[in-house]
Amino acid sequence: MSSGLCPQRLRNAEELIERYVADGILPGAVTLVARKGEIVHLKTCGWRDIENKLPMREDSLFRIYSLTKIVTSVAILLLYEKGLLDLNDPLPKFFPAFAKPQMKQADGTLVPAKREITIYDLLRHCGGINFLLLDYGQIKTTYTLETLPDAVAAEPLVEQPGVKWMYSNVSTDMLARVVELVSGQPFDEFLQEKIFTPLGMRDASFYVPDEKADRLGSSYLYNAEKKLVIHDTSGPESPFRSKPKFLSGAGGLVCSTDDFYRFSSMLLNRGRLGDVALLSRKTVELMTLDHLPPEHPNLSIGTQCFRFGLGVSVVTDVARTRCLSSLGDFGWGGMLGTQAWINPEEEMIVMIMIQVMSQIPTGIMDIYKRMVYQALVS
Repeated sequence: MSSGLCPQRLRNAEELIERYVADGILPGAVTLVARKGEIVHLKTCGWRDIENKLPMREDSLFRIYSLTKIVTSVAILLLYEKGLLDLNDPLPKFFPAFAKPQMKQADGTLVPAKREITIYDLLRHCGGINFLLLDYGQIKTTYTLETLPDAVAAEPLVEQPGVKWMYSNVSTDMLARVVELVSGQPFDEFLQEKIFTPLGMRDASFYVPDEKADRLGSSYLYNAEKKLVIHDTSGPESPFRSKPKFLSGAGGLVCSTDDFYRFSSMLLNRGRLGDVALLSRKTVELMTLDHLPPEHPNLSIGTQCFRFGLGVSVVTDVARTRCLSSLGDFGWGGMLGTQAWINPEEEMIVMIMIQVMSQIPTGIMDIYKRMVYQALVS
């Protein structure tokens, strides 16, 4: 009980995951809860590969998809701290094709954008760039980080810059290209040198090498018929088994639970992990403030209501979240269900690592967070 989490009440969270696995909604999961610098719960349940009856492991590797966006945001902020870029820098500074953006109005006519898109806009997804601008499967097979920005610039905006939150993969991918241009390094090399190695993230990468292949499980689709079907295997045919030509800053990383726990711990500790000072305290504070336009409505995904910072969701009004939470709670998730919540007030990290894309709502991530938070007794 020194953690302030009641073991009996925390068991409710374990039973939830076990029930979802038994009911065929999840193949398996790794769940982690840490408080005040100590892991108080780390459990595996179910399978990393149903077909081959391979059990989930603590060191299983996960396609984290949009959790990658937080890593890319940190990469941009590292360059910001060094004075190598400014959040107010306009995109034409890096991509000349964005010099005169146009916006498509509801009637289909084009008008000049009222201002240029900035790095700040891309970080908070307020650049006016359509999420469905380009087919993402086509992006990964057709483009590189170098060629993507011109393709994006060739399409009109769907909103004025700085006005509306519109979740956009290509926005974060362009930030990855900014990292390359400013640092002079390929994106994967920058992440390895500046983030992964300092934090001891030993498995974080854009692909799984052969010597680690047995730790990568299959990913699944929970379809409209309420059945789990294969989404991606762990075999050599998986796009995550070889280095991609498109190093997606929006959704390309693979890592272990321990990797992302280390990364999350750095953010919870306001930029530090042990002796490593990756970011300054003030930078993490800036990252986790509400950066939506003041008049912008709250955002909703699943049962949760939140605001948005620089690459992370942010809780600014607990009552309006309609869930167990705290002021300043922040985090994000990925398309296959990997999710991390970081709670400075409670000094807590909650993570769920799964590999399921669902065609119908299951609520698993939101309910799991609730089951953990209800275990707090002191």
